[in-house]
Amino acid sequence: MPGTCHRLRIPSLVSNGSSKGASDCEPVTPRKERHRVTMMGAARVGKSSIISQFLYEKYLSRYKQTIEEMHRGEYELPDGSCLTLDILDTSGSYQFPAMRELSIKTSGAFILVFAVDDEETWHEVERLRKQIVEARGIRVPIVIVGNKCDVVEQSRQVPQATAQAKSTLEWGCGYAECSAKNNEGILTVFKQLLRQANIEYNLSPAVRRRRKSLPNCPSQSQNRVASAKYYLKRHSCSVQ
Repeated sequence: MPGTCHRLRIPSLVSNGSSKGASDCEPVTPRKERHRVTMMGAARVGKSSIISQFLYEKYLSRYKQTIEEMHRGEYELPDGSCLTLDILDTSGSYQFPAMRELSIKTSGAFILVFAVDDEETWHEVERLRKQIVEARGIRVPIVIVGNKCDVVEQSRQVPQATAQAKSTLEWGCGYAECSAKNNEGILTVFKQLLRQANIEYNLSPAVRRRRKSLPNCPSQSQNRVASAKYYLKRHSCSVQ
């Protein structure tokens, strides 16, 4: 909710970077990284549900058309390092071409989602990827995601082998499949994203226990009173 800071325990949010060898007397400047990620795809493929499961561990059972919604995940590490992911959930409608073009120009990485039981949504991913490459070049990090992998095999219209080969071998993108409904493979999506973006962080599954929501964000000194060392702070706001 806008203006509210929530916290969730994370047992292992580890940076591959190291400060070994540094003298105890040397001041260490906390490393801060901020990355903007844009989630794109056709309508009803589950973009919002993937974000909701990743950040809030909730499945959105009712469809609500998204115009544009920004979410934020902030990861704090014991050494003071901080990784911030600004995740922009975009509309799957063709009604907002200017908004889509702006999102492509301003984002540092992309997650393109299709539904494995809808071939047309795969073709939309192909079009989106082409539009991104034309605007940004081939080096921008992209992960292709096949959602709804929980459907029965007979309902599947996009074979996994075909989508994965096209995404990884031909396009050089990351690829993952997930089920937002069952909360399966969600973490893999964002691990692929960080790998594609060469961000030196490893995400581990969040503990399925929610700390009490706080109306105001406490200071860092207050945070350290709690037994947990790692926290995920989530924020979101909508543009209507």
